[in-house]
Amino acid sequence: MPAIARVFAQRIEGGVLFKWLATPAHCNGGGIVHGGMLSTLADTWLANNVMAQLPAHSSMVTTNLAVDYLRPVWPGQVVECAIDRMKIGSRLCHAAGVLLVDNEPVVSMRATFALIPSTERAAKKD
Repeated sequence: MPAIARVFAQRIEGGVLFKWLATPAHCNGGGIVHGGMLSTLADTWLANNVMAQLPAHSSMVTTNLAVDYLRPVWPGQVVECAIDRMKIGSRLCHAAGVLLVDNEPVVSMRATFALIPSTERAAKKD
């Protein structure tokens, strides 16, 4: 099965910087990048930046994701993330930021993640 998208990641201080090149395969019938693709990137990129702040072998799930589409994304454009707020709690983690094209916001994104206790993960394996 071919890859859906090639995403480039670079560890930076405080998290991970992601970049992705939009192609015609990612577009809807109107010729712009499908909103579902952008929300998938938002969820994944927010989660990975939160995970970078957690101890190794931590686990979490998305409990809420909100995206606001600000501008269309066209094939050939490079999308990158900028995370500007993050709060790590004992049970919930929150992160927010934007997806950018040419340093201009195209998506505003916010998510909440629930940490899964290691005892709960261990019980599910049995």
